[in-house]
Amino acid sequence: MRVWLQSSSLLAVVAGYSLLLAVSRGFVESERLDRHQQLVVALADGLGDGRVTLPLPPGLGVEAQWIQARRVDPPQTIRSPDGRVWLISRTSLDASTHQASVLEVRQDITASVARSQRDLLLLIAVAGGSVLFTSVLLRLVIWRGLIQPLRGFTREIEQLEADSLGTHTLSTAEQPSEFHSIVEAFNQLQARLAAAWQRERRFVDGVAHELRTPITVISSHAQRLQAEASPLASTAVALIAAEAQRLGDMIAVMLDLARVDAGRLALAVNDLDPEALLLEAFERLQGLAPDRLKLAPSIEGDLPCIRADADRVHQCLAALVENALRYSEGFVQLGVSSSPNGVILHVRDQGPGIPSDERDQALERFVRGSMASGTQGSGLGLAIVHDLMRAMQGELRIGDAPGGGADLQLRFRLSAPPPVP
Repeated sequence: MRVWLQSSSLLAVVAGYSLLLAVSRGFVESERLDRHQQLVVALADGLGDGRVTLPLPPGLGVEAQWIQARRVDPPQTIRSPDGRVWLISRTSLDASTHQASVLEVRQDITASVARSQRDLLLLIAVAGGSVLFTSVLLRLVIWRGLIQPLRGFTREIEQLEADSLGTHTLSTAEQPSEFHSIVEAFNQLQARLAAAWQRERRFVDGVAHELRTPITVISSHAQRLQAEASPLASTAVALIAAEAQRLGDMIAVMLDLARVDAGRLALAVNDLDPEALLLEAFERLQGLAPDRLKLAPSIEGDLPCIRADADRVHQCLAALVENALRYSEGFVQLGVSSSPNGVILHVRDQGPGIPSDERDQALERFVRGSMASGTQGSGLGLAIVHDLMRAMQGELRIGDAPGGGADLQLRFRLSAPPPVP
């Protein structure tokens, strides 16, 4: 838009000066012809009453002679070999004393043409300077009146978050008058989005709250029936209990996702020892698959502390381990390593891995990769880990495990060193 405004404005200026040059040149030519016609009329009158005789005295810049011609030509301009410019006209007169009746007048207009060219060059120079000045001025006006307000408007919009919709309205007083209607329309849109967001938040919270009670009742009765049921019914009761547990876990994950979106996720961030954290997670999760879950050997040297929420880290590790156990058949290994920028917790499996072109997509909600076909899952495991890691200023990254399989990495920033006493 800025380029279009500048180009169109400069083209308008150039077109205006071109028209001015054409009109000015036309006026000069018309005035020169009028003076020439007045000169011819004066010579004709002087020849008629005898006040003027031919040839004319030299030095006047005008030559006149009688010629025999049947055709009368309009004034025309020619350039002589010596570089002089002449305006020549042939006029039919009543010459009673001469056999010829056509008067040819040659007027030297070299000086007039030179002045016209000088004025034309001066006007072109002024036009060029005006175009340059207009370009600079227009650039400044567009920058101050359009670009800067748009950038400020963009910065204010970028600062808006989902949980601040409707509370941080844009001020029309701080925007140019041309933007007032846009700001008002945006504030109205923001208010409608805030109302819709609040309704969605209340709906999610309400549904999750209402579902927790029946799921708890179903789970508790299923556990009781498992102890009392006959061998024929034990399989069905176990399936009911497992599905109730899975539904409860899914609702808990959806609640966490809703809190992340709303900016209401509570975190208790502390300095944590990554090796002790990983060992505790291994002891908690070993019961899921004692024969498959392994702990990698400790690395040499002490690892720096990380800044994170211990409960959320355990939640992330549990989701990654369950995901690895579900989608692979070999061992699942927990490990820790350091990098120049932080500490990395690894969950490595021996499965098919995740193709590189699907890794970004695998972090989205309700999305399952091509390698997950034939297995049960909701597509929320990696998504909640991704969101929890971002909330803790960390990162979930998908890599390739040595020897094949996926290497799911929880990357944490280092804790700030304590101040020197």
